[in-house]
Amino acid sequence: MENLNLNVQGIASASCIKIINSALSHLEGIRSVHVDWESGRVQVQRKSHQYDDIIHALMAVGYSASLDLDEQNS
Repeated sequence: MENLNLNVQGIASASCIKIINSALSHLEGIRSVHVDWESGRVQVQRKSHQYDDIIHALMAVGYSASLDLDEQNS
């Protein structure tokens, strides 16, 4: 199980959390999504280290995202 940490721009309210959870929950291998809207960080627990589809899903719903390489668990 991998923990992927992302920096996400544009999280402004609790409704953003619902949008992000909805956008990511259907992706393959996603176990959990934790959104901290105050810090703009999203942690995804997933079976694999794949993250490009996560970033694309976030972009599709209007959020800019990048992998936080300093916070990755190997």
